[in-house]
Amino acid sequence: MKKAMCAGIDVGATYVKIGLVSSGGKIVRKTQIPSKIHAPAAEMLGRTAETIRQMMTEDGYELAGIGIGTAGQVDVDKGILHEAPNMPDWKEVPVGDILGGHLDMPVVLDNDANVAAWGEYAFGAGRGTRFMLMVTLGTGVGGGMVLDGRPYRGITNAAGEFGHSTLDMDGWVCGCGRRGCVEAYVGTQGFKRQVAEKLKAGRTSLLTRIDPEVLMPVDISRAADEGDALAVEVFRDTGVYLGHAIADVVNLLNLERVVIGGGVAKAGERILGPARETVHAICLRVPSNAVEIVPAQLGNDAGIIGAAWMAGCLRQDE
Repeated sequence: MKKAMCAGIDVGATYVKIGLVSSGGKIVRKTQIPSKIHAPAAEMLGRTAETIRQMMTEDGYELAGIGIGTAGQVDVDKGILHEAPNMPDWKEVPVGDILGGHLDMPVVLDNDANVAAWGEYAFGAGRGTRFMLMVTLGTGVGGGMVLDGRPYRGITNAAGEFGHSTLDMDGWVCGCGRRGCVEAYVGTQGFKRQVAEKLKAGRTSLLTRIDPEVLMPVDISRAADEGDALAVEVFRDTGVYLGHAIADVVNLLNLERVVIGGGVAKAGERILGPARETVHAICLRVPSNAVEIVPAQLGNDAGIIGAAWMAGCLRQDE
């Protein structure tokens, strides 16, 4: 008898990550294929289906379910991707019908931040909680919520846009076109702006040797490792910005745990420490005392595991 596996798929602007996940939430095999976002969405979904089929055949598994997470606005009930900011040519794509048609099986679709939150909730840093927010820090800033043990998506599946809550109504312009969004301060562009402003003010730094056009948070982290005061300050300021944004959500929802993931979160306590201090300094006492702010545990696998979990074929007790 063939062993059943669930396929978890995490669609990014550069790669589609695909994993076969056991019923106990363990990834037994994973791979990735180029997204080719300027090609038709149906072409990418066809390649994804063929990759899954090949993985199942080579390993002798039986497919038990399929879950997929993608950036952008989705209709969970109909399996439709309305639009995605990093995939501008993909609009009103019936992801569930196309992928499910290739593999002759229903497909569960959700926003990638929700999927990552669900993975961390079920098998990672959120395990054991009922009220959790996951924040993903990278080029953009995403958010996914689990409230009373269930994913919270809102009336039109658009809830969780943590990166587009407002820190400063007259602040920096965000990629979405609005001013003062959290993403404008704690996403990759926020790091670059902070460095540029501090250098313009006459500060000295190891970062002057890096072309500002290609400067990334990892470069700032390396400079901080070398004791660069400006780099250390940028991370602290970013953590404070993040803490202010988290504090609003904690006051509103009385959360149990906030899980911080994504590439930028690899800076660890350099950013989490100031965020935690800020939350506890400005939150109301009762919700502040109840909440923990912790790093994610699943790393780049959160999306794969969360997508498989949403497909309904995993169990936490194995």
